[in-house]
Amino acid sequence: MKKFSLLCTALATMLVTTVFAQNTTNKWYIGVGAHATDHTSVRGVFDGFFDTSDYSIVPPLSKITVARSLAKHFAIDLQASIGEIDNKRLKIKDEFFILAGLGLRWTPFSENSWFDPYLRVGANYHNYSYDNIKIDEDNPYQPYNKDYKEEKHQLRGKFSGKNDNFVANGGVGINFWFTKNFGLNIESQYNWAPSYSNDYADFFQHSAALVFRFGAKKEEVLPPPPVEEPVVTDRDGDGIPDDEDKCPDTIGLPQFQGCPDTDGDGIPDADDTCPNEAGPAEFQGCPDTDGDGIPDVNDGCPTVKGPKENNGCPWETKDVTHKLKNIIFEFNSSKLTAESLPLVAEAAKMLKDESFAGKKFYVDGHTDKVGSVAVNKRISKQRAQSVVNELIKEGIEKDRLIARGFGKSELLCKDSDINKAKDEDGNILYPNQNACNKENRRVVILDQSGSKVSITEEVLIKK
Repeated sequence: MKKFSLLCTALATMLVTTVFAQNTTNKWYIGVGAHATDHTSVRGVFDGFFDTSDYSIVPPLSKITVARSLAKHFAIDLQASIGEIDNKRLKIKDEFFILAGLGLRWTPFSENSWFDPYLRVGANYHNYSYDNIKIDEDNPYQPYNKDYKEEKHQLRGKFSGKNDNFVANGGVGINFWFTKNFGLNIESQYNWAPSYSNDYADFFQHSAALVFRFGAKKEEVLPPPPVEEPVVTDRDGDGIPDDEDKCPDTIGLPQFQGCPDTDGDGIPDADDTCPNEAGPAEFQGCPDTDGDGIPDVNDGCPTVKGPKENNGCPWETKDVTHKLKNIIFEFNSSKLTAESLPLVAEAAKMLKDESFAGKKFYVDGHTDKVGSVAVNKRISKQRAQSVVNELIKEGIEKDRLIARGFGKSELLCKDSDINKAKDEDGNILYPNQNACNKENRRVVILDQSGSKVSITEEVLIKK
């Protein structure tokens, strides 16, 4: 067996080398695998055909196929099979076997299909030692396989075997292409020895192989004939010929056809609104220092972010309520302290602004939680009225102001907020009860339109 395996390997190497050398414009195909023979099923495909225990199986590298396509659906092939084969019908064991010949294939599908079935017919040389096998009435048939029923397969005439035979075969096969050039082949064929009047030299052959196919050989492209190179001039010396240089007298870059990009922002100077300052393409090469989406050349405040509606400058806000935040009343009274009167005057000045023209306001007083509900509501109303009276003194029309008192019904700070509530920066807002009470004691000016807005914005364009 060792010598036999070496012979198989040598034959496979020789055929693979041959196929690689013949990579022409036609498609080539090679398959390398194993095969098995079945001599016991020749009198009925379904009588033991699938009984693999009657197969005589030869290991890998025992069958090789080389094929070449002739047309879209046809191919011609050369197959060779060798091995030590048992013939379980004629009581032959481990006899050397050769089957080699040409075949013609027909496939219904194109070569690009992964599922590639075909029909095959072929003519072969077959070498197997039938020389000592004689069957006649004096030499009754005694099967090697004990399960092979002699009474079912009656003797058909005489048989006197010889070693060398001509065999015709036909069968079916399928290629499963895993990739364009690599796949798996399964094939089954019936082999008929026409020189005998009976079927004792006939057999089925089944095989499985890995298959490879090879594409067309690429045609070599001849180099073009040499061309005389014209005289090249480059006046600015930037390495770009003048006939390709859009700026032939100024040193430039190849990606801009020889034109410069002074600020190096990837935009040539000819298309750059700000050629000496690097900037993105969306702003035609001009920078946007504050990143507000407005280029510096159009930004009234290039270093401070601001909306486009205000030319890139931030809004300036007027908060009337904020002006009243620090007003103080005398103890247990609704009278404003002297230092609070300028704060009310500033609030009145803001209400006179044209942005508040025609608007009416609520002046709402609030207290902390100390004291009864009735007392707090009364004093919050009185304090709100004191602010109204001062606003009227400062020139605000009386019919634009209504004083209201809410007492301690709308606390901004509750006990649960003390030493817990924080601002946006994480700072404690109310570290103690006094700070909490001070937050609740307040006078607020609100718009009577119902929008509850106490902040008015105006545009201030900074040059």
